[in-house]
Amino acid sequence: MAVPQTTELAGSGTSQTQPGSVRAWLVVAMVVALMVINFGDKAVLGLAAGPIMRELGLSAAEYGAVASSFYLLFSVSAVLVGFLSNRVKTTWILGTLAVLWSLTSVPLLLAASASTLYLSRIALGAAEGPTAPMVVHAVQKWFPEDRRSVPTALTQMGGALGLVIAAPTLVYLITNHGWRAAFVALALAGVVWVVLWAFIGREGPLTTYDAGQHGVVQAGGEPDVPYRKLFFNGTFLGGLLAGVGAYWALAMNTAWLPMYLEKALGYEPHQIGVVVVIPNVLNALAILVVPWLSGRWMRRGATGRVARGVVAGLTVAFAGGCMLILPHAGGAAALVLMTLAFGLPSVAFPLGYLTAAQIAPVRKRGAVIASKTALVTLAGVFAPAVTGALVQAAGSGGAGFQTAFGLCAGLMIVGGLLAALVVNPERDARRLGLLPAGADRP
Repeated sequence: MAVPQTTELAGSGTSQTQPGSVRAWLVVAMVVALMVINFGDKAVLGLAAGPIMRELGLSAAEYGAVASSFYLLFSVSAVLVGFLSNRVKTTWILGTLAVLWSLTSVPLLLAASASTLYLSRIALGAAEGPTAPMVVHAVQKWFPEDRRSVPTALTQMGGALGLVIAAPTLVYLITNHGWRAAFVALALAGVVWVVLWAFIGREGPLTTYDAGQHGVVQAGGEPDVPYRKLFFNGTFLGGLLAGVGAYWALAMNTAWLPMYLEKALGYEPHQIGVVVVIPNVLNALAILVVPWLSGRWMRRGATGRVARGVVAGLTVAFAGGCMLILPHAGGAAALVLMTLAFGLPSVAFPLGYLTAAQIAPVRKRGAVIASKTALVTLAGVFAPAVTGALVQAAGSGGAGFQTAFGLCAGLMIVGGLLAALVVNPERDARRLGLLPAGADRP
C-alpha cells in the first residue's frame, strides 16, 4: 500500500484541539466519570436485591429474569448507535444517552412493581448499551495508536471504579434510606454529568486511520473495507470469544455476587458492601496497569498479537481457572479466588477495543467496536437468568452457585485460550489493506 499524502492536523495551532492536549484529558476525565455512573446503575439492582425481592415478592428465578432484562435491548441499541456514530458526533451521542438513562428510574420511583422494574431495567439497558463503545471511540479520536492504551484503559477502569465507589455508597443509602434513594442518587448524578459535558465535551481531531497511527490526516481518505471482512477475521472473532467469557463473569458479579456472599459464604448484609469492593479494586488496577504495560511493550517492539491478544486471552483463561476452584474453597482462599476470578477477566475489554481499533478504518470504527460490544454483552442477557434458575433448581444456594460458576469458568477458559491463538491485529490489518505489506505494527 502506497504511503498516503498527508496534511497537518486541522486546528493544530491551537493546543486545545491537538491530540493529547489538556482538552483531550478533560474529555477522558469526563467519560471516566460517565462510566462510573454507568456501572453504578448496573450494580444497584444486585446491591438492592434483598429488599427489592422482599418488597415485590420476587423468587430467585424471577429476580434473575429481571436482572437479565437489562440486556434485552442493550446489544440492539449498541449496534444501532454504533452505525449512527459513523455520521453523528460522539459528543452529542454521549450527552443524549446520559439524559435518557437518567430518566429511566422515574417510573419505578413513582409506582414500584415487578412490571415497572422490568420496564425500567429494559429502558436503562437500551440507553446504556452503546455507552462503552462510544466512550472508547470518542477518546481514540484524541490519541494516536502509540499513545491510546492508557486513555482507552481509563475508560474501562471507570466501570470498575463505578463498582468500587457504588458498592459502599449505595449500600449505605439502601440500608439507611431505602433502595429508592440509591436509584435517585444515580439519576441525579447522570443529570449533573450532562450539564458539565455541555461545557467540556468536544470531538477529537484524529478522524482517519492514518491520523490515528501517526498524528497526521490522510488526504486521500481511508480504504473502503467491507464490514464482512472487518467482522470475519481472527482478531475480531478471537476478541469476541474472550469477551463473552469475561462479560458473563461481569454480569454474574453485578447481579449475583452480593447474594453469593450472603447465601453461600455467610456474610452479613453490612459486610457485603465492603467485600464486593475487593475484586473490583483489582479489576480497576488490572484494567489500567495491563494495557499500560502492553502499550510500553509495543513501543519497545512487541506486536499487538502478543502484547494484547495473548495477554488478554491468557488472563481470561487464568481467571476462569480460579472461578472453577472457587466453590470448593472457603475462608481466605475463597476470598482470594473470588478476587482473581471476578477482578481479572475485564482486562479483555480495553485490550479488545485496542485490537479492534487496529483493524478498523476510523469512519467505521464506531460501528465495529459497537457491534463487538453488542455481541459480547449478549452474555448479560443469559448469565443472570441462568444463574438464578440454577440456584433455584438446586434448592441449596451453594450447590446452585457451584454449577453456575463451573459454566462461567468453562466459557472463560475456552474463550481465553482461543483468543490467545487467533488474535493477530497486524496480520489482519495488512490483509484489510490498512498496513503496508511487511509492517509489523501500525
